[in-house]
Amino acid sequence: MTVLVSVVVPSHNEGVYVGLTVDNLLATMPSDSEIVVVDDGSTDGSVDVLPHHPRVTTMRTQSLGPARARNAGAEIAQGSVLLFSDAHIEAPAGWVEPLLEPLSSPDVGATGPVLSDMFVREAKGHGLRFCDAGSSLAWLPRAGPNPYPVPALAGFFLAMRREVFEELGGFDPGMLIYGMEDPEICLHLWSRGYECVLVPSVDVAHLYRRPIPDYQLEWETGLHNILRLGTVHFGSKRLTEVIRRHRSDPAFAVAARRVLTGDAAVRRLEIEANRVHTDEWLFDRFGMDEEPPPSTWYDEQA
Repeated sequence: MTVLVSVVVPSHNEGVYVGLTVDNLLATMPSDSEIVVVDDGSTDGSVDVLPHHPRVTTMRTQSLGPARARNAGAEIAQGSVLLFSDAHIEAPAGWVEPLLEPLSSPDVGATGPVLSDMFVREAKGHGLRFCDAGSSLAWLPRAGPNPYPVPALAGFFLAMRREVFEELGGFDPGMLIYGMEDPEICLHLWSRGYECVLVPSVDVAHLYRRPIPDYQLEWETGLHNILRLGTVHFGSKRLTEVIRRHRSDPAFAVAARRVLTGDAAVRRLEIEANRVHTDEWLFDRFGMDEEPPPSTWYDEQA
């Protein structure tokens, strides 16, 4: 069977939610689709009890974190479209066609839906933007009924053509454990001239838990990912602002050392060699150096 859509679902100690997510996806996906569940070092046995289904494949990895777990799942997925889904979502019926339709344009690199809090449905995010010199992110309000470009899409439900994903080399494998892998791949797409498009007609519920389960091991890891994103994607002006914002943080020295001893410089050269748009172009296009518009979401969720 030719597979149109492969949904890649990384899972790490998700409890009952991974099973609920798989059931929801099976009920809302067409027959020419598959699910690849990546059990990324779980210790709760949650993936072991998933029902056997011909369209569900599971694989096991060892606490790679979302970026590398998604890449691992994509390697064995067969679909011409890859949809990266968190393991704690609830998608509506009929989500496939609206998310795939914009991908028929060669200018569109990724699509994503509106995000709703699973238990507070009126709390919604319509894409993301950078909102300060420290690379903090803020949710955007709705901008219209039809699909439109946004600076960044949340990775909880992100669709891409396989050839575009492979052109990029996937999610940045240098992102440690958890954090910033979603805006990073969107920055990469924009740098190559692709658009990231929000599809307002699709609204997917997402479970938020605080604190994040043990995927995020320490703040040094999160700060490393922020600094790596800036080092790889930002010009000297914006990178200087990111460093200035964080350099007094007690974790800065260790996080910066990790960045400097990793392959960020090599990745930066690779991205520069294929760059169509600079970070300044992107920030100017979306006015991201200006005050952000009022969010429809809670500040602590951004």
